[in-house]
Amino acid sequence: MRAIRINTQPSLFLFVVIAIFVFSCDDRQENKKTTGTENSSSETVSPQKVTTPDKNILVGDWVRTDAPYQIKITELHDDGKVKVGYFNPKSINIGNATWTNEDGVLKVNIELRDENYPGSKYDLTYIQGQGMLAGNYFQAVEGVTYHVGFIKAK
Repeated sequence: MRAIRINTQPSLFLFVVIAIFVFSCDDRQENKKTTGTENSSSETVSPQKVTTPDKNILVGDWVRTDAPYQIKITELHDDGKVKVGYFNPKSINIGNATWTNEDGVLKVNIELRDENYPGSKYDLTYIQGQGMLAGNYFQAVEGVTYHVGFIKAK
């Protein structure tokens, strides 16, 4: 069994800070909706237009922020299938990989099927404006879930 070493790097710290900020903003919006609290000023607030990113933004090489692991997305098919490679640093077999667009949010799910990775999986969301994939990595052998982020290699 390979041991996975997790390094705490400034980029991981930055990712965690951004994620906390994003989720806390969402929580405040949700609390406003459930409590009925509204802006009492006379200003009119217009909703921001949310644009759906082009699915092809996912194509490319993505590097994990806390380790030299890579996801290489080469094709996205209209049926939700993804042609993808995963490297740690050598190639790891992919069991299944899909992408979705759920209400304008792009998501990628990758299931690994290899020695030391049976059933391990990534559930990632594209963070528009941040240019990153963020989400969870379930390490099946240990039964542990890690919060991870990937940035696109230039």
